[in-house]
Amino acid sequence: MRIDGLLVDMNGLFRHWDNTGARESEALAGLPPGTIAHYAYDHPTYRAARVGLLTDQQWADDVADRLAADHGPTVRAALGPWREDRGRPDTVMIGLLNQIRRHMPVGVLSNCTDALTADLDHHGIRFDHVFPSALLRVDKPALPAYRLAARRMGIPTGRLAYFDDEPTFVLGAREAGLQAHRFTDAAAFANHLRALGLSLDEPA
Repeated sequence: MRIDGLLVDMNGLFRHWDNTGARESEALAGLPPGTIAHYAYDHPTYRAARVGLLTDQQWADDVADRLAADHGPTVRAALGPWREDRGRPDTVMIGLLNQIRRHMPVGVLSNCTDALTADLDHHGIRFDHVFPSALLRVDKPALPAYRLAARRMGIPTGRLAYFDDEPTFVLGAREAGLQAHRFTDAAAFANHLRALGLSLDEPA
């Protein structure tokens, strides 16, 4: 079926997290590996930030407060590398994105805080529509997340393709009525879009 637009996930497609910043901060603070991830992402405040109840900065401040309470106040001074690490952009996928945008609008739907727009600017990644879950106030795989994104793009769900590397989120998008596909790599992504009628160069 022909599509009128594309909606994609962010992390694992256009940005990859190597966690070098967290590891550097842990080394500076003398913390065991994985400590920052545990305090940052395994705590309810991260979900609160992901659905817009806290800003990214409020969430990060809470992480710092809890780390300092448990590991001493000097930990705060070591957290700079963690906060400065905004992931690694995927240049091949960004090249494909720029091609696709010449044919149709592309939106990004990501379970994340309100830092997404600044992160995209940092990496020079351009989408036509940007939907952090913090802005929508709902995260994937809840069906309203996909439907809100489609509505704001002005495209019926059945005419919108969606790609994600997380199978659960693909199932959610499919249930919401989108043409949803599992992302595996840039070449397969490009081939899927060619099958949907787009003319794309081979990934560089």
